[in-house]
Amino acid sequence: MVEWGFNMKSKKVTVTEAELPIMKVIWEKGPVTSPELIDGIKGTANKNKSTLKTLLMRLVKKGAVKAEEINSRNYIYSALITQSEYINKSRKNFIERVYDGSAQKMLLNFVKEEKITKE
Repeated sequence: MVEWGFNMKSKKVTVTEAELPIMKVIWEKGPVTSPELIDGIKGTANKNKSTLKTLLMRLVKKGAVKAEEINSRNYIYSALITQSEYINKSRKNFIERVYDGSAQKMLLNFVKEEKITKE
């Protein structure tokens, strides 16, 4: 399992690969209810409503997502970390893990392995 950490108000928040589809829907749609979230994730590997709700509650507990009560059974969920923060931290984590922190090594590997045209 790959985890990405974020320091939010001196608390480290992690978003796992299993939780990422939920975050993507919230980032794309903005604040959503759980039915809207489930509809937004249809077609992905995480189709089970129970699993999605468990993952969502984990994100709330961790502080990655905020849950605001509409009434006793309905909530609106919004992201407490931005997609940009996630992407930047993920990129840094990847370069550190795979290329020993060297962006130069990553770029050299990319140029070597990819077919790059003048266009």
